[in-house]
Amino acid sequence: MSVRPLVLWVTRQEETVMRFTRRDQELATGVLTDPNGTVPFTFDRSARRLHLNDRDIYLDEYGWEVDEQGKIVFQSRRTD
Repeated sequence: MSVRPLVLWVTRQEETVMRFTRRDQELATGVLTDPNGTVPFTFDRSARRLHLNDRDIYLDEYGWEVDEQGKIVFQSRRTD
C-alpha cells in the first residue's frame, strides 16, 4: 500500500514536517515536527492507521481522518 494518505494528511497539518526513518511494505515510521515539538509516528500502510503517542488516526485513501465505519471525521482547528 501507498504512504500517499499519510503524506496528504501531513500536508493539511499547519507547519508540520515529516521525516521517515523506515519505509517497507507494511509500515512506515518516522517523526512529525511542528512548533510544539517532535512526535514519533508509525503508519500501518494496509490499515491506513497512523499511530501517534496519544492516539490512533485512521485515514481514507485521500488522507482524510475517518471513523471505524470509514466516514470522514471533520475536525476544524482553532486559529487563536
